[in-house]
Amino acid sequence: MTVHYFGIRHHGPGCARALEAALDALQPDIVLMEGPPEADTLISLATDPAMKPPVALLIYPQESPNLGVFYPFATFSPEWRAIQHAVGRSVPLWFIDLPPTHGFAEEMAKSVNTETDKAGEQPHEESIAASIDNDRQVSHDTELHDWRMDPIGELSRAAGYADEEQWWEVQVEQRRDATDLFAGIQEAMTALRKAAPAPNLREARREAHMRSRIREAQKIGYANIAVVCGAWHVPALAGRATAKDDNALLKGLPRTKTAATWVPWSDDRLASESGYGAGVTSPGWYRHLWHSPDRAVLRWITTAARLMRQQGLDASSASVIESIRLAEALAAMRDLPMPGLAETREAMEAVLCHGDPAPLALIRRELEIGHHIGAVPPSAAAAPLQRDLEVEQKRLRLKPTSESKTIDLDLREDGGRARSRLLHRLTILGVKWGEQQRDSNRTGTFRESWTLRWQPELAVDLISASRYGNTIEEAASHKLCEQARNEATLPALTAMLDWAVLARLPVAISVLLGCVQNQAALAADLAHLMDALPPLARVARYGDVRGTHSTSIEPIIIGLVDRITVGLQPAASGIDEHAAIALLDQIDAVQGALDLLEMAGLRDDWFDTLQRLVTQDGVAPTARGFALRLLFDRQRITEAELAQRARLALSPTLPPADATGWLSGLLRGSGLLLLQHTELWLALDGWLRSLPHDVFIERLPLLRRAFADFTPAERRQMGDKVRHLGQSGSAPVATTLPVDETRAARVLPVLQTILGPSAAQMTETE
Repeated sequence: MTVHYFGIRHHGPGCARALEAALDALQPDIVLMEGPPEADTLISLATDPAMKPPVALLIYPQESPNLGVFYPFATFSPEWRAIQHAVGRSVPLWFIDLPPTHGFAEEMAKSVNTETDKAGEQPHEESIAASIDNDRQVSHDTELHDWRMDPIGELSRAAGYADEEQWWEVQVEQRRDATDLFAGIQEAMTALRKAAPAPNLREARREAHMRSRIREAQKIGYANIAVVCGAWHVPALAGRATAKDDNALLKGLPRTKTAATWVPWSDDRLASESGYGAGVTSPGWYRHLWHSPDRAVLRWITTAARLMRQQGLDASSASVIESIRLAEALAAMRDLPMPGLAETREAMEAVLCHGDPAPLALIRRELEIGHHIGAVPPSAAAAPLQRDLEVEQKRLRLKPTSESKTIDLDLREDGGRARSRLLHRLTILGVKWGEQQRDSNRTGTFRESWTLRWQPELAVDLISASRYGNTIEEAASHKLCEQARNEATLPALTAMLDWAVLARLPVAISVLLGCVQNQAALAADLAHLMDALPPLARVARYGDVRGTHSTSIEPIIIGLVDRITVGLQPAASGIDEHAAIALLDQIDAVQGALDLLEMAGLRDDWFDTLQRLVTQDGVAPTARGFALRLLFDRQRITEAELAQRARLALSPTLPPADATGWLSGLLRGSGLLLLQHTELWLALDGWLRSLPHDVFIERLPLLRRAFADFTPAERRQMGDKVRHLGQSGSAPVATTLPVDETRAARVLPVLQTILGPSAAQMTETE
């Protein structure tokens, strides 16, 4: 019986082509390949015409799908070529790596122990099954391979290359004659492993399991065995090790139930930039080399030139020809068998891009990496939720792509509402295919803007969400209902009700309404009441736009507003500055919610409450100032009343801390109040002049903070107003009091200090 070892690197067209030729020449009886044994039954699907790489095997524990791991394959992956060879010739193929079930079981036990030892702490979201080869799987764990050297990097340094990938690129990927290639790889790795530290327990178990499977194939009677594995493992598998020692290493390993399926993968997730341990620098370039082995550089530069022209960049035919010649000259100077990506890139930058590196970023994004997403056949095992999403994507013409794409949805149209519902339902399920752009001003239009980008890892999120139902609508509704029954806070319930309306989930809306009604009747915390109002206001205002009747929400809103108006004044009294600032955000949110609603009675009650805040001395000064600002902006008080309140609040007889807090509340928001009402400047002038020097220095940081949120344009206008205050041609003064220009000039340096250096520089310039 003969065993032939083929040490490969997981992705590379040259290595894949050499392996394909070696297997064709060998014609093995069986192919044993490094990979998860749980996926043996899925191998036959690889030759299905509907299978379009890049794809990945997903193995996950049924109890904790979030621990699942991926095994990606590209068209140019050596393992993919071995699978195609075996399945196409009806040759048995076994995956022989240590089954992931053991690592899953260990990780799940570790999570249970961690939760027991550290009650109240959240488990690490990126925990993975430690049994899987870090170089092969998509993983965030780095501890598994810290113990060993980088073999390709060591060989590159020994050969005198500065680039750690260059040795493999020259000796394997660009090799013209692959005769004895794998024997040479085995010899090089054997020498490296002699100088390397001993493998850790996990690595030793993996190699012991692979050796045991090789013995099993020999015992069955296969005479011509091909073993395809990572080059690093070849010396350990071909070396002498007893079955007794290997069985001792594998004895007593824990297990758990697992499932396996094929999932689409993407080019950007094959790239090493994504964090994939076995990723390649440029998957698009490798795909090009696989499909265009002849005249690869000519076709690559021609494609790059075509891309540049599509973007309106100059790329002449003469530049293409000169770029090809330069790339070939660079390869000859560097004693390379053919120009590589580095030579091609340098040539294009020098000639095609005229020395400008900016177009290379476009070429790298679109060509070197690419945006391809694979496909798997419908016959592949998949969660019903995944199939339902595929149907919805096809029905709504939302094709998944790894490239970020922004779409605008018109909610007045059936298609726009349907797409919006799907994206909101997926968000509820934690499948973040789309991210809603919050600057789309949803409260003022019938449009939504989403940025879509499909990531293969979302398949795991879909599997995790499958426990809630077999369709996207059913699963999202059940998840919200489950959370509603377990959620105790009113703001969280109203937020979920907002989500349910956006996603149009009538069952969840009914359940959440009942929970909100019960909780609203019991809630006593004013902060919770105020936080709960804005989501309800959005539901009441926009529910009908999405086909959701919201009349049952209005009684809840009325009850909340009544309780807020009663409790706001006591809540704003006797509190410190930090508590007052936090309260301002909630007051602002309530004001925004009431502005959204067309309920005049509620608005009148609210404004009466704000009026009481303004007039009560016990209310925090910051809250009094902000309440006055809200009343003035909505024309509930006159300019004369504003000026009178300003003179009283900034009176020299009041403590400076109170005046500073009041001013901070008044200035919250737009700076137009100061720009259009000169009497406020005069009141501010009188107050500042009355402050002792040490008190002014103490209050200055808070005053600067009050002006810091204004836009640069507003601050420039304020500086101009300060410069011309009291002069002819200045803005009209909303008062009949005479202006003492000498006294006004004294406060100009102070105001310039408050407004910051930009205003001061502008004043000096003018």
